[in-house]
Amino acid sequence: MKKIVKFFILILVFGLPVSWYLFLQAFGQNQFQLSPVGIVHETCNLESASLYILDTGVVDDEKLQLQRLMIQLKDNNWSYDFYTSKEDCFGEFNTYPLILVGDNREIIGYYELSIEEIDRVLVEFDLFNHLRDIL
Repeated sequence: MKKIVKFFILILVFGLPVSWYLFLQAFGQNQFQLSPVGIVHETCNLESASLYILDTGVVDDEKLQLQRLMIQLKDNNWSYDFYTSKEDCFGEFNTYPLILVGDNREIIGYYELSIEEIDRVLVEFDLFNHLRDIL
């Protein structure tokens, strides 16, 4: 009797995750979409598909994160520009130090210079470039 119980527990422990994996492989769809949160003003002459680094005054902890971001951008040959104009190109997002602009001058994301936000911008920029290559 104990061997039968052990057999069913073993089947449950290993069979359930394997069956769940196979189910997701057969019927699941991974669809990533980066939705725009705003539009760059028409009066601004900005490049599409680029990360803009705004001059918002960087403090000590943020400098390290900005350096880490710059290294990643250069290593991956991703487009970025420093933005110092006094024009209000990004509207309400002008107070954020990082703005990701997609195709058609859409603002894809806005980010702070924290560890979590730098990780987020790197992942979203990578996903954005990957989706652009596919489409």
